[in-house]
Amino acid sequence: MKDVSGHGGNDDSGGLPTAELRQLVLTEEESFNQQMRLAAAAHRNGRLEEAIAGYMRLLAARPYNAELHNNLGVALRVVGKLDAAVAHHRTSLALDPGNAALHSNLGNALRAANRLEEAVRHHFRAVSLKPEYPEGFFNLGLCLRDLGRIEEALGCLSRALQLAPQSTRLRVEMAIAHLLHGDFVQGFAEYEWRKKLAEVPPPEFRQPAWDGGPLAGRRILLYPEQGLSDVLLFVRYARELKRRGAVVLVLCQAPLRDLLLSADYIDHVVAEGEQLPHFDIHASLLSLPHLCGVDVPAATALEPYLKPPAESRIRLGKLPRARLRVGLYWAAMPGQQPDRQRSIPLARLMMLTGDPELLFFSLQGGANQKDIQQLGANGLLHDVGRGIYDFAEAATALSQLDLLLTIDAPIAHLAGGMGMPTWLLLPGVCDWRWMHGRDTSPWYPSVRIFRQTGPGEWRDVIERVRGELQILKTTVG
Repeated sequence: MKDVSGHGGNDDSGGLPTAELRQLVLTEEESFNQQMRLAAAAHRNGRLEEAIAGYMRLLAARPYNAELHNNLGVALRVVGKLDAAVAHHRTSLALDPGNAALHSNLGNALRAANRLEEAVRHHFRAVSLKPEYPEGFFNLGLCLRDLGRIEEALGCLSRALQLAPQSTRLRVEMAIAHLLHGDFVQGFAEYEWRKKLAEVPPPEFRQPAWDGGPLAGRRILLYPEQGLSDVLLFVRYARELKRRGAVVLVLCQAPLRDLLLSADYIDHVVAEGEQLPHFDIHASLLSLPHLCGVDVPAATALEPYLKPPAESRIRLGKLPRARLRVGLYWAAMPGQQPDRQRSIPLARLMMLTGDPELLFFSLQGGANQKDIQQLGANGLLHDVGRGIYDFAEAATALSQLDLLLTIDAPIAHLAGGMGMPTWLLLPGVCDWRWMHGRDTSPWYPSVRIFRQTGPGEWRDVIERVRGELQILKTTVG
């Protein structure tokens, strides 16, 4: 018999009986499987660094194990180590090229790295290999949605829903596709499915939720479901509830409290952690477009609905040659991959400075305030963000500017709600609230949108902004 091991025919078992050899091999296999289960359990429970370390140890012993490379790639993608994730998924696929799930996971890593065309090819290959594969159609639909191919995306997501009709996540992602496309009635109706997701806990109120019925004389509590931006965007509907005769109470994050106290259509503002007053019914702010049945153009045709407080300590200076006072906000708070993609390095924005007729003020908060000093830009960019502690003070600063240049951040919604001229700089794949392919916003008539023309490409965006700034300053008296 030909020896396929390549070691010749010598017996190097040391005289161990065959049964003992089998037991030794079985024990090693069991040990591997047990360690694999432990690493996978850590992965499922969100202990990603522990899972990655476990997969790495196992990979040293089994370098050609497709499942290991796949699992490691998934974990690395979640923690944002995208180049390594893609490489491990490619290795996994090379070891098992006919596996639809491995094609789909590679596509997921490529999508996270904003390499969308490559991602689409692998997702398409996944559903070609496995036509009854709901996850494959789901992932393909998300990539097509990112590319702005909304009709195709909806087709894929619809097919996935046929194959997995109980999937709440699918319905939510379809809703987002409709919202990106501007179909607000269907989009917001379908978006109510998000309340069934595990990451959206139900509100802890004894009172019933508002169902869209009569409001006259009823006290309704509006509460935040997601972030600051959604409060700033959807609190506009409180004015409609007030018009219908409701007593309107708003629960909000503490930095928004003093800003919302200035709104004459809100009867009571409560910061999170404070004692709630009596109320009859409640509603998520994010559900108001659906519950109110008010279309977006009608909602935004009204006068600005956010304003600065009457008194504030914030005062911005002015230089005699400056024709425009421009606010700048460039970095999202640290978080998930989309937050990193929407931020712009301050060094790139410095090409806008150096013109004595443009006076720039930084409204940047958080750790990225240090970017100004690190770049030696103190004399070019006046740091007022360091002295702003809440959104009422931010509104006061904005009211003293001619223009805000900003990434997708809560301050963009604040400025838009104030009716302030705002130029919004967006990555190619952006939040559904800004829709797809538009240079204006139906939510905010004063917002103008500058979008990337290629993944990660900010230079062209900034060049366009620079040219428009030169034109704008010539129109100022």
